[in-house]
Amino acid sequence: MCFPVVNLKSCGNIEFRCRSITNNLSPNPSKREGTMDKQRNEKCSSGNKTIFAWAGGIVVVIGMVWLMVISFITYKTQVMTNQLLDKMSTSLATKPATQQRESGNIQDEVKDALKSIADQKLAEERKALYKGWDKANKNTDGRYIYGDPGARFSLINYEDLECPFCKRFKETPKYIVDTATAGAVNWEWRHYPMSFHEPVATKAAAIAECVAEQKGPSAFWAVTDYWFNHTETNGKGFKDADSIPALFEVDQAKYDTCMGSTEVIKRIKLDMEAGSAAGVDGTPTTIVRDNVTGKEVSVVGAQPFSKFVEVIQAMVVDSQKDTSGEASPAQQEK
Repeated sequence: MCFPVVNLKSCGNIEFRCRSITNNLSPNPSKREGTMDKQRNEKCSSGNKTIFAWAGGIVVVIGMVWLMVISFITYKTQVMTNQLLDKMSTSLATKPATQQRESGNIQDEVKDALKSIADQKLAEERKALYKGWDKANKNTDGRYIYGDPGARFSLINYEDLECPFCKRFKETPKYIVDTATAGAVNWEWRHYPMSFHEPVATKAAAIAECVAEQKGPSAFWAVTDYWFNHTETNGKGFKDADSIPALFEVDQAKYDTCMGSTEVIKRIKLDMEAGSAAGVDGTPTTIVRDNVTGKEVSVVGAQPFSKFVEVIQAMVVDSQKDTSGEASPAQQEK
């Protein structure tokens, strides 16, 4: 009976043999069959060695090919990278000058725009400084006044720009002038820097004088108001005081000459001497003068608006008195 026999020792081939059941079951195959198996095994062993040798050679060849491919790819990648870098460097080095100028122009335009905004803001600030001082003038003595120079009543105000009470009082005389009937009152400024506020008090007075020398009476009042709004008072001043000339757009060289001259100090001292002669010994002190009768009343301290109305009304009544000898309220206060 024939049947397929798988012989694992015969290179994995399937052999068809015809064996009798009797022979197959026999524990001792014939000598001839043993010899054939031995020859077959030797042949398979020799064939296997040849196959392994060829397989090993193929693997080596494939490995070498892969190494060559990888080396080639690496080389080409490096070459392409270098070419790209060279191209970029050349492009940057040969960038058209017009493009560079355009970039610079954009930066310049931004700077100009920012400067324009800053200039506009500064112009608005300067305009605000002068707001409300349209009634500024000078009298015949060269002193700065606010209001009609020909007004019947004058508020001759002795001020120290470092005096905290003067700072508190600064709105009152202006309000009196602005609300008086048809130019009936004017306000005259006189410097009276106190010794315990020096040297800042005199410097502040000189700054106001030197700015006004170039910019006129309105600038004088604007500077004094600006100083009061910013100073810490009591001789401390404020850190940006030296920026006042630039803020008011004065010629710096002329301003420096004025600040270094003896003339401006002389004007300040003349005011102080006039104040001392009138009995002033503190600030603020206001001399209310009737320019018709020549009579004067001294009001000491940062008095309210109502106090000045009272004094002026009393002076009006006094001027209407006859020579009966009756004392007016103004005369009694004086």
